[in-house]
Amino acid sequence: MNYLNREERRAMILTAAKQVALQDGLSGLTVRRVAAEAQVSTGQVHHHFQSSSHLKAEVFVELMDQLNEIEDGIETSNQMVRIRLILGYEDTEQTQAYLRLWNEAEVLMQQDEQIRLAYQLTIQHWHAALIKEIQTGVMLKQFKDLTMPKIHEVAWRLIAFVCGLDGIFKIGLQGFEESSFKHHVQIMLDYELMAPKH
Repeated sequence: MNYLNREERRAMILTAAKQVALQDGLSGLTVRRVAAEAQVSTGQVHHHFQSSSHLKAEVFVELMDQLNEIEDGIETSNQMVRIRLILGYEDTEQTQAYLRLWNEAEVLMQQDEQIRLAYQLTIQHWHAALIKEIQTGVMLKQFKDLTMPKIHEVAWRLIAFVCGLDGIFKIGLQGFEESSFKHHVQIMLDYELMAPKH
């Protein structure tokens, strides 16, 4: 048996926890399940993570950062498609498990302070990713000319709009299907990013 130092064992446990979360969600992420997946004792998991809440929160942040990396690796034809991808508008198989975790964390954060803090951090990461892509679109003259303070505001409005619209979509209002969601998001994107047509 190879000896693992503290950081290596912690990383191994975290890797196992991320696999469990992607398969079974954050609710399926128990210390016992992670220990079995990592082939360590539950005591080892507790030794490296203050609580199961802290473990879930760290796993969530790492997986959402991984989602950002996956999205960065997906080729898009232009910046509008890239923005739609980052907003969860583009339906790709590569991102589905991550988006399910996002939706689960949105519910769990109401009961778990660590998940709430992790969710807050990932929203800030999402905001930063949107800013970067909007800046690129402005630089490439694919979007209207926006100053940095304006780009900052637009990114927050897009996040707020998509989160609110997603909430309406989830409650299943009659006549509000995925196509309606995409239609309204595109209207907002055109309004915020494109120069008015005369």
